[in-house]
Amino acid sequence: MRVKTLLPAAVLALALAACAPAETQATPSPSPSPAPVPTESQVPEETAAPELVWTDQDFVKDFTADDGTVVMSVEYVFPGIENAGKVAAWQKIQDYYAVEGAAYLGDAVELSGYAAGDYEVAQAMGEDFLPYGESMRWRIALQTEALVSIVRSYYANSVTGAAHPANFQFSETFDLATGDKLSLGDCFTDPDAGRARVLDLLAQKGAGAGYSREALEAELNDAYFYLSDEGLVIYYQPDTLAPYAAGLLEFTLPYADLQDLLAVSPIPS
Repeated sequence: MRVKTLLPAAVLALALAACAPAETQATPSPSPSPAPVPTESQVPEETAAPELVWTDQDFVKDFTADDGTVVMSVEYVFPGIENAGKVAAWQKIQDYYAVEGAAYLGDAVELSGYAAGDYEVAQAMGEDFLPYGESMRWRIALQTEALVSIVRSYYANSVTGAAHPANFQFSETFDLATGDKLSLGDCFTDPDAGRARVLDLLAQKGAGAGYSREALEAELNDAYFYLSDEGLVIYYQPDTLAPYAAGLLEFTLPYADLQDLLAVSPIPS
């Protein structure tokens, strides 16, 4: 009787043991992987400074008479900066020449009326008519990290029957950090002393050609200068200091003769 009583209990105990959840071992959490070290090609480079890229700003137009004949053609090419929008100073220089070009083109519109009138007179008298023409070109005389000096050549054949066309030169020097146009006085620590030194040097150079200091000073225009590799260049327009046939007169003043007064740098030695 005892055996019969114990057997069901043992079976029950085994059944309960089978239904009990098995003891499980805790799975360790994976260790975080170290952040990958970027290769040399993946390291971001510092933003490179933009490069100043010069280009042309063209102001070109043909003007015609009522019968369609071209009576005047102009082609003014001014300096431009391809990536001017990247630097405020460059944009300022770009805008300066854009305004100049528009002004030249505006003057040409007025002059074209005279050209059309000359054409009509020539037609009435059975004479040949030479169309008016004007052009502008430019070049860089000197460019450093601090400044740029630009020279422009202007040609005009705007009067029928004139003895000769007009040839003039203009120039601008700009601070590349600010975009400001520099005057002759800005090139010196003491503008008055700098101008006096310029006149002294001009007198020395002009003496051999027969130009007096008084004449050189009387015709000196402070806007007519530029910087080159060799020195400060002062120029006189045709038919000012000398007869027209002499053409444009230029005097290069070496930097060594101005060094103690120069306010612009770096300048080639």
